[in-house]
Amino acid sequence: MPNSHSLTGKNFAALIISLAIAGCGGGGDGGGDGGTTGGATNSNSSATSAAVDITAAILANQNITLNADSVINLPAGVTTYTGVISGQGTLLLNPAAGSANSSTLVITQASTFKLPDSRQVESVTKSVYPGMGYALSISGSNPPVLTINPGVTLQIGSNTSADNSPNFIATSDSKNLASVVNGEINLNNILNNGAIVLSSAQFILLGEISGSGSIMQLPNVWGGNSMGGISSFSGVLALSTGQDFGTNHVGPSIPTAKAVVNEGSWLVWSPTNNVVTVAQNIYEASFGGDINFHPIGNSRIIMRGVYSHTDNSPHNSPNLINPGLSDDSLNLAKVIYRGGPNDINGNDGSYRGINIESGGTVQWGDGTTHDFFLPSAPSPFAVAPALGAKNAYINLHRGGTLAFNYNGPVALNVGITGGGGGPDRDGSTGLGNVTIMSTAGNDVTFSQPQNYNGVTTIGAKAILRLGAGSPQPLNYDKLVYNSATKQYVKSTTLQATYSGDSSLLTAESAGGASTDSIVNDGSLIVQNMTDAITLSNISGSGIFLQNGTAVTTLRNNSYSGASTINSGSVLAASANACGSGSLINNAGLGLASTQFELTLAGGYQQSASGSLTLPINGAGKGVDYGHLTVAGPVVLGGALILQFNGTFTSGQKFVLIDAAGGISGSFSSVTSSGPAVDITLNGGVLTATVR
Repeated sequence: MPNSHSLTGKNFAALIISLAIAGCGGGGDGGGDGGTTGGATNSNSSATSAAVDITAAILANQNITLNADSVINLPAGVTTYTGVISGQGTLLLNPAAGSANSSTLVITQASTFKLPDSRQVESVTKSVYPGMGYALSISGSNPPVLTINPGVTLQIGSNTSADNSPNFIATSDSKNLASVVNGEINLNNILNNGAIVLSSAQFILLGEISGSGSIMQLPNVWGGNSMGGISSFSGVLALSTGQDFGTNHVGPSIPTAKAVVNEGSWLVWSPTNNVVTVAQNIYEASFGGDINFHPIGNSRIIMRGVYSHTDNSPHNSPNLINPGLSDDSLNLAKVIYRGGPNDINGNDGSYRGINIESGGTVQWGDGTTHDFFLPSAPSPFAVAPALGAKNAYINLHRGGTLAFNYNGPVALNVGITGGGGGPDRDGSTGLGNVTIMSTAGNDVTFSQPQNYNGVTTIGAKAILRLGAGSPQPLNYDKLVYNSATKQYVKSTTLQATYSGDSSLLTAESAGGASTDSIVNDGSLIVQNMTDAITLSNISGSGIFLQNGTAVTTLRNNSYSGASTINSGSVLAASANACGSGSLINNAGLGLASTQFELTLAGGYQQSASGSLTLPINGAGKGVDYGHLTVAGPVVLGGALILQFNGTFTSGQKFVLIDAAGGISGSFSSVTSSGPAVDITLNGGVLTATVR
């Protein structure tokens, strides 16, 4: 069972105060061994009597109708209650033998008691957004209708056929009509200073949870559960099969929870016109857990923490004190445990998955850190990568947006796709957008090819790097359990090495779409070392840098920032390949095989290390031989390479550059694959003449 906590004098005093101000009212019924009624007080009076002890009726499994604040002094061990509590009043679960002797109350039916009318402050409002559905918002927060003292565990359900929708639930009260709440919000809030255990094969709708305790779903419990509103508990949320964190109409929040342990599928929802923020780290204790994001309409989900492997929270036995990771590098390798509590069928214990299922925005990072949300070993989008099984997957569906917002360098080692893992493992292309948000220092590297159709946006202060610029290891970490020391001993083997190269789908790609584009208002830097790529439909005010040794082909672009070629080479496959800015060539610039014209709206500068390669297949300027039209000034240096194809006569002239801003400098070398040529400069016109 979850760890108990001692009851401090301060907490005890607060508890007495909360009981002293409690009120009453109400009624109800239910099945069981007859019924009993709790004590009565005047709910309109500021003076109230002490809480009524209903322990005997609970132990007798009687139905109870509260009309006062009540207490159950639970004996040590497990008490299973098969009756129903209705009416109005608050309920305190107290360990009769003291917090050192733990008590568990198991409920198997739905109890419908609620807070007395005079203490209800929480109200629910419904807002309709045309075309995007509706959202329920909660204002105010009711005081707890149920308090769980340290040393007490409330277990909701027995995970057997004996359960009848077990819960402490109120979906309407004097301030909130059932027609508004629509059964989607539990108005019964719980102060949990002990533990809440979820164990029902039927759905559990939680209210708002506060206190120092944890919430734990028992293994193999498939009934499902959800929570909405602000739950300020400070313990751990531990899930075995999964949870709906919020719904498509109700936003959730756990601002002070210690962590989330996810051993199944965690479904994170954000209703239309909402922002849901999860500040916690999410830890996976076994192979194959995933997070499914559902941002509805124009909503946003912000993940501030890290979705991490854990090696100190064994499968089906969550660590509710510190479910962390002893070695961060375990997220960056395939981790196989042998023996001990973490050995789960020999599978990769650090394998994690992401599914983005709706059309809103999922944002990783809040701009205040560069602790990346999904650290991973190289994980291509392919269903079965040739170099070895992947460590993580990201499926982007239904036109949603994945946004990155960090204040320092981060690396995405995963190929975004539509069917690269989990239940969607079919190899299909993703559908949605990726945004690198405009935050100073937001420097994101993609080290795997990407497989999504959509718009990639780079904010004004941000950087997107395609390719890591260096090989990326796929390591195999084997951890063998030492039964004497009760610790794992790690050995690492290099299984394979990925190039670290990346790509984006374009209109020209296999699997590309005409709508694939890049909006670059920051910096787009290509760092591929071996894999040639094509980039097209780049707009925006940002800059382009070619820093890798592989070839990048540019086509049909309108970005206005400068382009710089520092390494490798760039092939222009259209006249507007380099947009409308200036071009600095410190490495290699050429024209694609069927392209003979490059137009630069800015200037052109070629350094001593640069080379310009132009094809000459005929006599038509920009039609069948290479030509540059430059609106700004041209500064020459480095090499000129002319690739002749055909027969040419002495004296034949080819105008290679027309520069409205004039030409200065000269090529240090001229190489021709055909006839020898002379290079002449006349103002802003550079000409090659066959000797």
